[in-house]
Amino acid sequence: MFDRSITKSYYRNSVGALLIYDITKRASFDHIPVWMNDAKRHIEPHRPVFVLVGCKLDLVNNGASKREVTEEEAKQFGAEHNIFTVETSAKTGSNVELAFSAITQEIYQRIKSGEYQMEEGWDGIKSGYSHHSASIDFNNYIEAEPAKSCC
Repeated sequence: MFDRSITKSYYRNSVGALLIYDITKRASFDHIPVWMNDAKRHIEPHRPVFVLVGCKLDLVNNGASKREVTEEEAKQFGAEHNIFTVETSAKTGSNVELAFSAITQEIYQRIKSGEYQMEEGWDGIKSGYSHHSASIDFNNYIEAEPAKSCC
């Protein structure tokens, strides 16, 4: 599992979190409230932005009946907590960009409204261009070749 002794350092300088669960593993979805409460506790003084992300959509879209968490359950959780929900596939790239766009757009809206403030120094939300930034096209991926075995 995850080393919870260093959890706080992962949240430093954050204003949002992707709450990711595996749609083929019920236990991962059932654990989402724990991760959400951890994030709320450590992402202070801000009210964090969350996006609920179900992953491995490709495993249920190919006709296999591996789904353990329904899309309706996720949407109900999202509605109860006022958070955006999306199902994704890292394998096909489906909705990955949408998940990141949703969280960044909500953070941007909170900055524009004044709820989040830009800060100077090493921590907090920064403004301006970083010459180290890069653009990623989530729809341009290379299909991995299947593993080969000798026997």
